[in-house]
Amino acid sequence: DSSALVGLVHRLRTRPLLRRLLSELWSGGPAPCRRLGTRGSTLQPVIGQDSIELLGHSYPRDDFTNITPKILAKVGFHLQNQPYHPLWLIKERIKAHFYSSYVGRWGNPLFSVHDNLSPVVTVEQNFDSLLIPPDHPCRKRGDNYYLNRTTMLRAHTSAHQRELVRSGLDAFLLAGDVYRRDEINASHYPVFHQMEGVRLFSDLELFSRVRGGDELSLFERGGRRTAQKQESHSLEAVKLVEFDLKTTLTRLVTHLFGPGEASRAGPDR
Repeated sequence: DSSALVGLVHRLRTRPLLRRLLSELWSGGPAPCRRLGTRGSTLQPVIGQDSIELLGHSYPRDDFTNITPKILAKVGFHLQNQPYHPLWLIKERIKAHFYSSYVGRWGNPLFSVHDNLSPVVTVEQNFDSLLIPPDHPCRKRGDNYYLNRTTMLRAHTSAHQRELVRSGLDAFLLAGDVYRRDEINASHYPVFHQMEGVRLFSDLELFSRVRGGDELSLFERGGRRTAQKQESHSLEAVKLVEFDLKTTLTRLVTHLFGPGEASRAGPDR
């Protein structure tokens, strides 16, 4: 059919990308793939006899140092920030959902996003700031990668929660690579990625939509606050935050996978 051939030639002339892809297909050559970037920093990590050079900083070694060259070589790639990487794609979809679904009074996004924080943290950040006891098993050398007794590769993105809250933030998302010593098998790998959300509520934010909310309190009346912990939350506050968390997660799963997956997971899973 000559008219069909003329139409095809016209489309090829006006669409150079289509023309290039079809020419490669007809010639048997593969279409070039988009290349992902690698390490974000040009400084290569080095384990010396007395110190470790990592991300532009030097850390003295001691009897607690247990990080290996293979793990050290994986630090600094920031896969969650490489455009078109699968981790970047899922992170951006989650960001888009929170940006569009949770906005402040002036129309700005309620949640800020922090996805480029250094994975090197202090032991105090990783454990003490989360009130993890000094003798807790999760601190063991066999479960973590220590640069020395006071510095380590973060075992969770929660290591940054306190510093962000102290900076004045009350709603934020965290994303990044985390490190835990583990045997490599079909379901375990010592390097993986996390994304978490944190939101703090004031009395007004939590109880404003509840009948008689002006009589409710975030904490149990007569409770005692110490330097180590705050008072216990009231039952009303716990139930409202629990409901908000379940609603937030259900909406996120629906956004990512569709309503069928959200209903199959159920509100209590």
